[in-house]
Amino acid sequence: MTNRHQAHSLLLSASDTKPTPLIAVSGGKGGVGKTVIAVNLALLAARAGHRTLLVDLDPGLGNVDVHLRIAPRFSLEDLVDGRCTLEQAITPASGGIHVLAAENASTRLAGGDPEFLRRTLDVVEAAARDYDVVICDTGAGIGPGVLETIARADVALAITAPEPAAVTDTYSLCKVLHARGVEMPRLVVNRARSRDDAMRTAGKLIGVCERFLGEKPGFAGFLRENRAVENSALAQRPCALEAPADVMEDLLALSATVLSETKVPGRSQRKRTASRLLVRHG
Repeated sequence: MTNRHQAHSLLLSASDTKPTPLIAVSGGKGGVGKTVIAVNLALLAARAGHRTLLVDLDPGLGNVDVHLRIAPRFSLEDLVDGRCTLEQAITPASGGIHVLAAENASTRLAGGDPEFLRRTLDVVEAAARDYDVVICDTGAGIGPGVLETIARADVALAITAPEPAAVTDTYSLCKVLHARGVEMPRLVVNRARSRDDAMRTAGKLIGVCERFLGEKPGFAGFLRENRAVENSALAQRPCALEAPADVMEDLLALSATVLSETKVPGRSQRKRTASRLLVRHG
């Protein structure tokens, strides 16, 4: 069987299986710690006993492999195009997680090709059948790849930070999702100076969304600013593998909240409809 036929067979074999919960980790603004949170959530899910697949869907700028210090032989794009098998595309990483890495410097997802985007996410959903949970690290902003991944997700996280630019961009993401009929994401405030700072930031966003959109995002949790998080990124050793108690406290609370939401079986009809609309209209 050729690799291209194997990819097609993968899609067919997954059609009748119960969907694996998909968590999309996104953010309106780049540089707010989206990938750090996605990686650590994946590691904590694995630590909790869940078979976990981490998928890098950041178009052209994916660096999950750098955070985990792995060197994938093939990428998700290779799998979609039939240049490798699923087994070849998956790279084991520290903490027991599996990774589908992004293609370096690729612009195909960012380019908004609806057919390639649809095939990519179909392959991700098909590959998910052997896992308990799939965590997708999307790009930042409101591009087609971000919107479609969120539309397909069971739980979507919008990572933000206390600074005004991050708050403004997160509101823009919520506004676009609302306009397209996609369920609001859950907010995660990163680099908060304190618990109160995180709650103020989240409260501001929730209030603005409720006032101007008539709908409000949820609140999943926060991570307080800590030099240990920055050091872990520099050392390419995620906090979930080794971190001070206060950092782990925030991460564990966030992980527990997010994973508890994946227990709801199936996807809502609203998300299915939104997904089809996004693919059709790009």
